[in-house]
Amino acid sequence: MLQTIHDKLKGIFAVAILVALGIVFVFWGVNFSTDSGGLTRAKGIEVNGREIPTADVLRNYQEEMSRLHTMMGEAGVPDELQESVKQRVVYIAVRGELLRQRTEKLRYQASDGQVLMAIHEVPAFQVAGRFSRDAYLAALQSAGMTPERFETEQRRYLLASQVDRALYQSAFVLPAELTRSVALRDEVRSVGWVAVPASAFDSAVQVDDEALRKFHAANQSRYMTEELATVMFVRLDLDAFAAQADVSEDELRAWYDENRARYTVPGRRRARHILIAGDDAAAEAKASQALERARAGEDFAALARELSDDEASKESGGDLGEAQREDFVGSFADAVWGMQPGEIRGPVRTEFGWHVIRLDSIAPEVSRSFEDVRAELEPEFRRSQVEKAFGDAREQLDTLAFEAAGDLDAVATKMNLPVQRIERFTRAGSPELGSSRNLTDTVFSPEVLAGRELRLVELAPERVVALGVKDHQPARARPFEEVRAVVTAAARLEAAGKLAAARAAEAAKALSDGAAWLDTIAPWRGEAGAGLPRSLRRSDPDVPAGVREAAFRAPVPSGAARYGSVVLADGNAALWTVTAVQPGRLDAHDADAQRAAHDQARDRIAMSDANVYLTEMRANADVDVNPKLFE
Repeated sequence: MLQTIHDKLKGIFAVAILVALGIVFVFWGVNFSTDSGGLTRAKGIEVNGREIPTADVLRNYQEEMSRLHTMMGEAGVPDELQESVKQRVVYIAVRGELLRQRTEKLRYQASDGQVLMAIHEVPAFQVAGRFSRDAYLAALQSAGMTPERFETEQRRYLLASQVDRALYQSAFVLPAELTRSVALRDEVRSVGWVAVPASAFDSAVQVDDEALRKFHAANQSRYMTEELATVMFVRLDLDAFAAQADVSEDELRAWYDENRARYTVPGRRRARHILIAGDDAAAEAKASQALERARAGEDFAALARELSDDEASKESGGDLGEAQREDFVGSFADAVWGMQPGEIRGPVRTEFGWHVIRLDSIAPEVSRSFEDVRAELEPEFRRSQVEKAFGDAREQLDTLAFEAAGDLDAVATKMNLPVQRIERFTRAGSPELGSSRNLTDTVFSPEVLAGRELRLVELAPERVVALGVKDHQPARARPFEEVRAVVTAAARLEAAGKLAAARAAEAAKALSDGAAWLDTIAPWRGEAGAGLPRSLRRSDPDVPAGVREAAFRAPVPSGAARYGSVVLADGNAALWTVTAVQPGRLDAHDADAQRAAHDQARDRIAMSDANVYLTEMRANADVDVNPKLFE
C-alpha cells in the first residue's frame, strides 16, 4: 500500500543509439540530397508525413557547434566535423520522431500520475528528500524551460522508456555467448611494438612553394582568424542588493507565520491493517470475520500474516510504520485519524479492498516557537528580501533590454548601472563573463551580432548581464604569406609521416616474409628492451591506441607471429607484432564478477537488439530532409 515500485531502466536507447557516426549513417542513411520532396526551409524534416519543428533542430545544431567552438578555440571547427554534426543532429531528431510514432502505434501510454511521480523523484526538485514545487519551478526557470514543455518531454521519455524496457527484458545470453564475451573482454596478447618517427624522414622531404600553397588551400580551416565580437554589457549582482534588506521584528514574525509549517513536525500515527482484496460482498464478509476475530482477542499480527492480501506488509504483521495522514488514501486516513491507540476498526473500504485497522500509537504534532527559530529565521528572511529586490531588478532589466532595440546606454541610464566593454570576445568566451554555452550562443546569435537586440544572460544564479554587440569580425582565412611558416611545418610533417608510414609498411612485409623482428626494428628501438613482446590488455594506457587496436584486430597467431604497421594519431607510424594470445576465462572470476559479466553481455545484446529495432523503423520510414536546412 505504501510501496513504490521502481522499474530498472537500462537506458538502451540513451546509449546504443549514440554510436559512432559511421555506424549511425549505415543504419539511417541520412543525407542532404536535392530530392527533398519540395520542402521549404520552414519545413526542414518530415518523418512519415509528420514535420519536426525546424527551430528545435537548428537550436540543437547551434548548441553543439557552440560547444565545439569552445573546445577548439582559435583552431576553429573543421568543415568535415561541422558536416558530421549536421548529420548527427538530423539523426537524433529523426530517431526521436520515429520512437514517438512507434509508441503511438503500440498504444503505449504514460498517465498523468506516472509523469507526476517521475517528476517528484528528480533530486533537483526535492528539498529535504521531498518534492518542492518551488524548487521545481526555480530549476525550470534557471534552465529556460516552461513546466508545460518539461512535462511534455517527460511524458515522451516515459513512453520511449517503455520500448527501452521491453527490449531489455526480452534480451538473454546463452552460456556459449557469455563464455565468448569474457574470452574477448579479458583477452591478453603478447605484443611488441616500436614507433617509426616521422622526424627521421624530414631530411628526405622536398616541398616547393606550389605544394605549400596547395596544402594551404586544402586545409584553410586550420588557418582561420578567430571570430571576434566587441561586447557591451551591464551587470546585476545579488550581493549589491544586500544593503537594501532592512529587517523589522514585525516582518520577522509575519515571515514566521507564513512559514510555520516548515518549523512544525506533523502528527504521525502507527497502524496495522489486514487487507482483503476485492470490492464485492464476499470480500466484505471476510473482512468482517477478521474484525470479529481481532476484537475477540486474537493476535492482530498473526491474523495479518494469515489473512492479509497486502504483500508489502503482511510478513511484518500488517505494520505500516509511522506515517503522516497524507501517506494514506482518504477513507483509510479518515479512519486512522479518528481512532485511539489500541482501537480496532473496520471494515473500511478503499480502492484496494476492505481493511481491518488497529491503531498502535500516536505521535502528536510538534511546533518550534518564534523565539526558538529566530536566530536562523533572520538571515533567511534577509536573504529572501535581497533575492526579491534582485529578482525585481532582473525583471526590470529584462524588460528594458527587450524594449531598447539595441540601445544599451538607455538601459544603463534607467538602471543606474555602468556600461562595461570587452574588446575581444571569442567563441571560447572571455575572462570577464566566462564561457558558458548559453553566453556564447547569445553573443553570436544573428540578431545580437547585427546590433538589433540586447539579450539577458544568466551567468550564475546570482549574476545576470544584459549585453549587446558593438562590432563583429567574422572568422576569415588567413593569407598564405601570413601563415607560411606554420603551413611549411605542417606540410613537411605530413609528408614525413607518409614516408614513415611507407617505411613501416615495407618493414611489416619483410617481417611477414621471414625477417627477424629485432633486426628489423633495430633502427628505431632506442633503449634496451624496447620493442620486445609483453603482455597487453585492450585498455593498457602505456601503448598508443592505434597499436592496441591493430594488435587486437589481428588474427590469432597459428605457429608464426603476426606483424603489421599503423599510422598513429600524432603523425608517426609504428610496427607491431603479436606472438601469443591468452583468452579470458569465465571460471577465473568469483560469483559476483560472473554475474556482472553476464549483465554486461546482456546489455550488449540488448543494445544490438535496439540497433536492429531502429534499423527496422528507419527501413520502413519515409524521411525527407531539406538540403537547405542549415543554410
